[in-house]
Amino acid sequence: GLLDPFPIAAIPVAAQPAPSRRGGGPRRPAPRAAITAENEAAAEDAEQATAPTREARDCEEYGRLILTMVELGVAGGDGGDGDGDGARNSNQARKLRWEPLAVGLHLANDYLERLGRSVSAASVESAASAAMAANADATAYFEGPRVPTLTAVGPASTGITHAAAASGGEATAGNKRSAASGDASALLPRSVLTALLVDDSSSALPAAFCQPLLSLAQSNLEHSEPRVRSLVARVVGSHARLATLLPAFIVSSPNADADASENASSMAGSVSILTAQRHSLHAYIQHSLQTQLALGRDESGPKSRDSNGALDDTTGWRSVETSLQAVAAYVNGCGGAYVADVNVDDADDAQDLPSGTAQDGHTTEASGAATGAADLTTEDDGTLLAALRYCSISHVNRHVRAAGVQVLEQLIHSVVAAAGSTSTSTTNGDSSSSMEMLTDPQSSLRIVIVAVLKTTLADNWSQVRMAGSVLNRVFWLALLQTPLPRGVDLEETTAALYPILLPSMCLNRFYLAQGVKLYSHETWRLVFGQTAGEGLRRVAENAGAVCRYYIKMADADNHAVREASCQAIAELAHKIGSHPTCAEYLAPYVPMLLQGLLMCFHDESWPVRDEACLACGTFVRAYPEECRPDLKTLFERWTEQLTDQIWSVRENAAVALGDAIVAYGQPMFDEVLQVVKTNLPSAREQPAMTREEYKRRQNDIDAHTDSQLYSCGSLAPKLGKGRKDGAGRIGCCNGALTRERMPWEATDGCIYLIRELCVRCTGSGEAATQGVVLSDEVLLPLLTELEDVCRCKHFPQSDDMHATLWRQLPIMANALGKNRFKRQYLHIFLDLLAANLDADRSGSGASQLSVHAAGQCAEELAKLVGFGIFRGRLEAEGEWQVEAFDRAMEERKRHAHMGPPVEQGFSPFGPANLIPQHPQASPPIPSAVGGMNPAAAAPVPQAPPRPNGAFERELSL
Repeated sequence: GLLDPFPIAAIPVAAQPAPSRRGGGPRRPAPRAAITAENEAAAEDAEQATAPTREARDCEEYGRLILTMVELGVAGGDGGDGDGDGARNSNQARKLRWEPLAVGLHLANDYLERLGRSVSAASVESAASAAMAANADATAYFEGPRVPTLTAVGPASTGITHAAAASGGEATAGNKRSAASGDASALLPRSVLTALLVDDSSSALPAAFCQPLLSLAQSNLEHSEPRVRSLVARVVGSHARLATLLPAFIVSSPNADADASENASSMAGSVSILTAQRHSLHAYIQHSLQTQLALGRDESGPKSRDSNGALDDTTGWRSVETSLQAVAAYVNGCGGAYVADVNVDDADDAQDLPSGTAQDGHTTEASGAATGAADLTTEDDGTLLAALRYCSISHVNRHVRAAGVQVLEQLIHSVVAAAGSTSTSTTNGDSSSSMEMLTDPQSSLRIVIVAVLKTTLADNWSQVRMAGSVLNRVFWLALLQTPLPRGVDLEETTAALYPILLPSMCLNRFYLAQGVKLYSHETWRLVFGQTAGEGLRRVAENAGAVCRYYIKMADADNHAVREASCQAIAELAHKIGSHPTCAEYLAPYVPMLLQGLLMCFHDESWPVRDEACLACGTFVRAYPEECRPDLKTLFERWTEQLTDQIWSVRENAAVALGDAIVAYGQPMFDEVLQVVKTNLPSAREQPAMTREEYKRRQNDIDAHTDSQLYSCGSLAPKLGKGRKDGAGRIGCCNGALTRERMPWEATDGCIYLIRELCVRCTGSGEAATQGVVLSDEVLLPLLTELEDVCRCKHFPQSDDMHATLWRQLPIMANALGKNRFKRQYLHIFLDLLAANLDADRSGSGASQLSVHAAGQCAEELAKLVGFGIFRGRLEAEGEWQVEAFDRAMEERKRHAHMGPPVEQGFSPFGPANLIPQHPQASPPIPSAVGGMNPAAAAPVPQAPPRPNGAFERELSL
């Protein structure tokens, strides 16, 4: 019941206890016979007339209870007369906890939100509009870009909320909560609101509740508990909203009689008081923010034991972050009125302040004290814009940077709301004049926003990068969806933004953090998706800026940024390089892009090397002549990566060599074939090792004791890009691997390379159509040698090599075709495949990964050549092979029916059907393995293996 905003008013009048007499028990009801019909009617009329007053008194009482709860958290107890009482009160003060204060602030915020919702609903005429206003203007803004609650609020609010833009108009969590609590039964009627706001006594809402509440809020804006400071920010936003919505409520009030006119005049006094409170509170918050920034860092706090006494970047900044949150909540509560306050004359507004509500002396700028809005026309020292630029760009605390970005986001919402409100029109009648703050290249607000976006969209912390991504979307949609001032051309306004913001917008679509990645994809669709090919054209026209930014990010300190840069460079070659009209825009920058990628080949982080391989292969296909001067170096790097310690790097090096064969034809094919012949037998040179010895080395405690730990928040030295000295460059999960390469890994890389030769140089492969053909005279000895090498079992990693063979063999078979593979190559691998299938029964010790891969390979090969033919070939080798095959198929059939069905297009990181799906029909495993009709065993078409990053390829520029 304590969390119910109106526990007293919610009690039905008939159920409330009657007031007791001073001298005794409850008043005895009058005899029924004495009550006439006239008395009943009079009593009914009197009750209806006093009901609003009674409900208003209940609300006032509830407000006093809230203030009592708040005061419990700031007072140490009642004063005592004696020394003993004083000592007891001192102990109470020392034991004072912040929880009562937090609960009281929470209830106060809920109370103000309910009042604001009721005022908003009462200010409109239609019931549908009232319900919409009640649900939309319910919750105070708070807590960052991932959980927004609503946009800028005002009588004619037209702000753009990034939550609605991201979800296509679906209700956010905050709106759902508002709707749940904002139905008609929870709103206060106009008569009760009028009774609360009539300024005829000290019990009116502004003086009795808001004034003491805001005094307590000011005194706790720098509270030691961050949760209390955050709740203070909520209260600030709720109060600002209520004060901003009241003028429209008064204007919509009926003035049919003298009493209504008198009430409206009295309510105007309440509005003046609330407005003065709002202005004074804004000045205090501004002063607190500037003071905290001037004080700098408090280094008296506890130090980290593992960093030689250094402070981490989030310690010692007191209330800077929550002060910024309070500013954001205030701007959000004011809506378009905040920008309107900027243009109000300071002296005139100061003269209009009611007596007793003058500024409290805590101001940063005269305009901030008088109008309740900061000066957004200059970046001079001490102004809000200067503070936001510093906090968002230069401050070392990532939470402060994110909070500063959120304030700028709310300022954009305020500008948009003011542009849509006729009440903020300038003298020339242009209601979009406030948009000049976003469209004028010389506007201080626009200059700060662009500078902040340029930095935060490339911030090292995903939290700040996400906040910058939200600000970026809000800024672009404000320009694209809001009417611009007269004489302002949209193309000219946005042209200067493309070279600055477009590169980081492109790169963030590949960023490792899924939230930033998917949000950036959706932003790209919203900004450039209205016209087909618009995004591609913009990137091509700004190719110089985009390429220079990508190359810079390829040398960034963050390994995730370097990886994303390689993916983005590959996209340029894939999308623009293959475009008939845009390819020429990128051609002059190909050499510099290749140099940036070659630098990434030496990266300690294997995902970066992985993506660099793929990107270079994509470039040689799109721009073969431009890449020819660096072809020798590229070939050396690819062949080095073919023996890398990471299997995906080996695979993607093979993919890149396949792209080079398509680009350069027979000469490159001959060189690649020589690499295969040289490296394929390398597994025989692998030193012998038993499985027990291998496991003992993996579990050696001494090898894993007292090693350097790496973490995102660690202050210790971190592994570096392209260096082995441990100089601080990148953090945890960097993908660094320093062990020596092993001979078997060269053979494993050759398996992927043979797959590429089969896919590209046989049948309808890209290289085969150009005359580069892989003949049986060349392929048969290679596969025979491969099968013989894979029989090596004197080292435990042989199972990994077997698993690679079984995963790639069906792809080779499909590329060669059913008849060619069945007649010349199937028999080569049957004995080795059956032995791997029978590993569990025979006790050979093969890993479950290789056994599973062997079962999947056998199933796919049987589908290709026909289950009957496949079993017949096994019977010719031995009965035990058929038994092993049948057991494997039954096991796979049983596992196929385990687990719940997976939704088509499901992604754990985004909405359903975000990732495009290309399902391929495959015949089911027959119940009787040997009785399948050969006509039903048609080969299943399989696309050639795609390199990593296929998800990005599906989401076009």
